Amino acid sequence: MKRVFVYLLLAVQTAQADAPKRVIEEVIVSAQKRAQSSQDVPISISAFDGDFMKDVGATNLQDIAAYIPNLQFSSDTDPALAQINIRGFGTNPVNAAFENSVGFVQDELFFGRPGYFSEAIFDIGRVEVLRGPQGTLFGKNTVAGVFNVTSAEPGESFSGDIRVSRADPEEKRMEFGVGGPLSEKVGVRLSGLAYEKEGDLQNTKRNEKADRYEQLAGRMKLQFQPTENLSSELTVIKSDTDSGYWSFQLSKLDDGTRDFVDNYDPEVEDDPHNHQLSHNAAGFLDKGSNTVGLKVDWDLSQLLGLNDLVSTLVVGSSELYFRELIDLDASPADVAKLGVASDFEQDSLELRFTGSRDSGLWGLGSSVEYVVGGFYFESRFEQVVDIVAGEDLGAYISTDDAAQLASGNNGTSTGVGSIPGLGGLIGAGVGAAIGDDRYRLEYLLDIEALAWFGQMTWYLNENWAITPGIRYNRERKRANAIGSGLCAGKSVGAPCILETALSAQDYRVIGTTREETDLSPKLSLQYFHGDDLTLFFTYARGFKSGGFNGASFSGDDLDFEPEEARTFEMGAKGVFLDQSLKLNLTLFHTELDNLQVLAFNGAFFDVTNAASAVSEGIEMDFTWLTPLAFLTLSGSAGVLNAEYDEYANAPAPISQGINTTQDLSGERLALAPEASASLSPVVNFPLTANLGLRASLDLLYQGEQFTDIDLDPETRIPAHTLVSARVSVGAQDQSWSLSLGGSNLTDKDVSNQVLDTVFFPGSYQATQKGGRKVYLALTMSW
Repeated sequence: MKRVFVYLLLAVQTAQADAPKRVIEEVIVSAQKRAQSSQDVPISISAFDGDFMKDVGATNLQDIAAYIPNLQFSSDTDPALAQINIRGFGTNPVNAAFENSVGFVQDELFFGRPGYFSEAIFDIGRVEVLRGPQGTLFGKNTVAGVFNVTSAEPGESFSGDIRVSRADPEEKRMEFGVGGPLSEKVGVRLSGLAYEKEGDLQNTKRNEKADRYEQLAGRMKLQFQPTENLSSELTVIKSDTDSGYWSFQLSKLDDGTRDFVDNYDPEVEDDPHNHQLSHNAAGFLDKGSNTVGLKVDWDLSQLLGLNDLVSTLVVGSSELYFRELIDLDASPADVAKLGVASDFEQDSLELRFTGSRDSGLWGLGSSVEYVVGGFYFESRFEQVVDIVAGEDLGAYISTDDAAQLASGNNGTSTGVGSIPGLGGLIGAGVGAAIGDDRYRLEYLLDIEALAWFGQMTWYLNENWAITPGIRYNRERKRANAIGSGLCAGKSVGAPCILETALSAQDYRVIGTTREETDLSPKLSLQYFHGDDLTLFFTYARGFKSGGFNGASFSGDDLDFEPEEARTFEMGAKGVFLDQSLKLNLTLFHTELDNLQVLAFNGAFFDVTNAASAVSEGIEMDFTWLTPLAFLTLSGSAGVLNAEYDEYANAPAPISQGINTTQDLSGERLALAPEASASLSPVVNFPLTANLGLRASLDLLYQGEQFTDIDLDPETRIPAHTLVSARVSVGAQDQSWSLSLGGSNLTDKDVSNQVLDTVFFPGSYQATQKGGRKVYLALTMSW
């Protein structure tokens, strides 16, 4: 062993002596609709390439969230309802009427539904996360930030790679990308993904895994350059997901609820960290998307005699569908199920011009860079939601929980359905009498939006630059919203049982409309101290559309208002220590008006606008190529104070009574931990002239947070640190590598989200982050 250590030490010393000087590589991003260094962008941004995602074993966007300051994926175990929060602001996807707070753009196409965040992510070239409102260049629904994703390009020479991995618990993944020039004018890249996992959540009621998961996806990129000045790229993507659904397990059952559910599964329990649940329904999710995008670049510089003038046309069409079944009560009793069928279609077109000039404006300054354009977007979203009475609804109606929901009084008691053994007998008798009884929500939303935008960077001299920008957006929405009880007895005037239990009523709203206009300005000031340090100040504004409640039980007050965000940021981006240390620091203050929120009412969710909220804090990231040639350190940190400025009628915890309120003015936002951080040392050892070893460790810290809007103490998730690590052996020319890695290596029990349980006031349901996962991956490149 001593000889091995001495050999490695000598090898490292020899490599250090022979190795060229290490310098930080420039990261090129498209955050401002043009290719430029991330250090020149006057906003807080994190950027990762596809190699980083492979190195950390990331299989989706959620897996890189822990490396990004002040970013939360609060539904990172949910394949359908991806909820993303940046700096404390995000969208609750439970109500389909809500649009994104965080925008999603892939290969320059804007996608208009939160469900796209959980679509297949593979063969990635770059992921950029822009924090803060990005309304000027990216438009509506970017009040919190933007994910800007670029897939791998065909390249100038034939190349490819394939990665096969196997993880424990049973998880298999294969990803590939191959492409290059077919001729002087045509290039292509084909890529695909096959992903399958058995799951690790055991359903004791059905004796099966509740979170199985399968995903298949493919992409084709076809490039065509008929002339030196004209090029085009056609992208076609298809993704399909089939999984068990959903992963909420009962947590902290009160005595009455425990007695009731014990009738249906003697193994039922409320430990939220044992990877075990008890659902009577075989929940499922069938989800998929199809996307076609075309990008055409036309270099007009020679034609018009202007510098770098390029016209870019981006046209896209996409469809996204969901079919899902949920055990709504998350228990072994068959109280109610939730079925959802939704279809979304969108078409978009963007035409923009980018360019520069070597002289300033009005004889002032050295040069100007600009982008100006227009954007058109239309979409249609259709959804049918069925809340279906189960066979045990009759037994449930006779419980304390049902009486409390009906009366609004937590102390109301009947106790009948909770008597051991009796609940099942009541359920069998009354359930048969109830028959097919459901409450149906039908929702249709048409959107048409048109925007004009422009931004320029005016270099006043070699040290100063100013970047003004503005976007005008006009949007029209038209909606149908229908709620109806459906049951056999309705034809003779008898009430539907589930409609009555939900305190719902029939309503029909057809063709309701709203029109909104918005002006989103931006102003940045930059100071360049040589080539290595940039100081910046930015003011920006963004907005998120208002709309119509898609899950109302009454049809009253369907409208909710748009959100408006304003941010002030100042920061520094620099490269130091002879270009071996990159350090970025941003201070921000964001104000948001009319925050759109969902409030749990004991049975479902009400839509409201909180008065206002404020988010402020610090974000930092760094990469250091240490004097030890084999060691690189990188990390990030975020400090966040996000609170309601005014929210006098906020929902109170269910323990204070059903439909009661509280004043949360001055209190912190949910899903907004006060601190987050990551630290990743990486070492590279040469083993032979052609063989190398790479080892890395990740320490990922997340501060305390609440996961429900009412700040119920039961929804508090304590601060925690997760540990990941990897060891890889491979060729020095990166033609192959074999990696052994793992996440949550200490197998820490961490809740992901804790919420009130539907139908059982005073009890809770929770999801948990994955336990220890170890994987082996083989990567081959050529």
